[in-house]
Amino acid sequence: MGDMEKRALLASALALLILIAYQFFFAPPPPRPKAERAEEVPAAPPAVVPEAARPAPPRPPVAVRKPEREERIRLETDLLEVTLTNQGGTVLSWRIKRYTDEAGQPLDLAPPHEPGEPPISLAAWVEGGRGPDQLLEVVTRPSGSPGQPQTVLFRAAEPGGLILEKRLTLQPGKYQADIELRLLNRGAGATTPNLRVAWGPGFRGAAKPGAGPPGGQAIALVGGKRVTEDVTKLTEEAVHKGEISWVAVQDSYFAAALVPVGGTPAAVIGKGAGDRPVAALRFAGTALPGGAERVQAVRFFGGPKEVERLSELGHDLEQLVDLGWFGFLARPALYLLKFLYRFTGNYGVVILLVTLLQKVAFLPLTQKSLKSMQAMQMLQPKVAAIRERHKNNRQKMNQETMELYKRHGVNPLGGCLPMVVQIPIFIALYNALSSSVELWRAPFILWIDDLSAPDTLFVLPFTVPFLGEGFPFRVLPLLMGASMFIQQKMTPTAGDPRQAQMMLYMMPTLFTFLFWGFPSGLVLYWLGSNVLQIAHQYYMNRFSQKSPAAEA
Repeated sequence: MGDMEKRALLASALALLILIAYQFFFAPPPPRPKAERAEEVPAAPPAVVPEAARPAPPRPPVAVRKPEREERIRLETDLLEVTLTNQGGTVLSWRIKRYTDEAGQPLDLAPPHEPGEPPISLAAWVEGGRGPDQLLEVVTRPSGSPGQPQTVLFRAAEPGGLILEKRLTLQPGKYQADIELRLLNRGAGATTPNLRVAWGPGFRGAAKPGAGPPGGQAIALVGGKRVTEDVTKLTEEAVHKGEISWVAVQDSYFAAALVPVGGTPAAVIGKGAGDRPVAALRFAGTALPGGAERVQAVRFFGGPKEVERLSELGHDLEQLVDLGWFGFLARPALYLLKFLYRFTGNYGVVILLVTLLQKVAFLPLTQKSLKSMQAMQMLQPKVAAIRERHKNNRQKMNQETMELYKRHGVNPLGGCLPMVVQIPIFIALYNALSSSVELWRAPFILWIDDLSAPDTLFVLPFTVPFLGEGFPFRVLPLLMGASMFIQQKMTPTAGDPRQAQMMLYMMPTLFTFLFWGFPSGLVLYWLGSNVLQIAHQYYMNRFSQKSPAAEA
């Protein structure tokens, strides 16, 4: 479960706590695959590819030219602008044309590299060989227009007569690269090379607040189950074995995922400088005789976590989008967001419309809850009299209180249970919004120009005690806290007035701080829900009639 979902669950639990406190306190009565630590991989696992090592067909002797300097190769499709270097064949930039960064430039998913730390994003190398940072020969370069597949072929000589070839092809219309790794043994004897391909350390630049941990999150799908690693706690590589669907580094909206096509690799998660995650596939080798070759295919996805596109790519890549426990409800909500956007052209308006639709759908339940709370409030003088009369006999007090509720047709749980039913829907919509890449840099109105980031009106020019220098002033969390205060003020309560007064100020304050770093789209959703609840409560308080039975 991600940090965002934990905070959403905490917020919902606190909201439910308010209802429970009013109803009861104031009134009477999936197994995660075990990660193995890095160890020497024996030569027993299956071959690097689904097919056994085979003698290479007759071909001219391969002469590997040793480059004298670093070269950069640029590939472009309709969706991507990619720059590679022949130093390890790694990615220097992986720019997505349809999504922009804060400077308005195509978003770059390639991680920045620390001084002295070699880049290894999409590097492929033989373990125990010359490593991922050697200079490779550029055999073929991309040609043609961005509407055609773009291919580059690297070649390198490894110790013992091994030759490693890496062919990378970008496909138009896709955020993916097809990678073919070919090992040729030109030595006289057999060898058992282990092959590795990786991404990292890290993932794009510094993540925006609310978009995930800095440097990205390392995650793998092993045996159909999501496995995450807190790399800050790793002292050595974590190796996961089993049915590996993919291993990735990601944030809330984008991902870089390595997908094995055949073979039985291990998913390896490590870390680089600054505790930035590294994700890799490790293919254990079997004996590769002299004159034989082996081929392993790997698919790389580097792009936005659009559920429809990920589903089309297969390999369970749609599970990169973590919709939480109520994913079966959140997934339709994502489609609803996109559908409404066709008519509004503004995702802020879409969020408010979805909030309104949710309110209308649950209007009968909310109405029943509010009526029950009003009835409880009307009976409070009679409950207080029973308490005073039987203050030394709790059993008698509870018995007469329940008889009073029964006589007037009031269910003590009636104000709470209808709201409990709505919590899964609320969490599902919340997770759908927190995982929707469509909100990336999507403007709403006025100063709210990015619904995937907190709204910052200005930065305070002085130091705030306990909060530090440059504290951002944000309007939506303040409005949300104020709306929560008004909502609680208008909600019927029963019980100790002093405790009710304490909750009235404590809960809005707590929620304001909790939501301060949330993306503005999520805060807007909660604010809209509060405002609609206030309007409904105002209607109930103004126009609903008191129960004649309660006054009897």
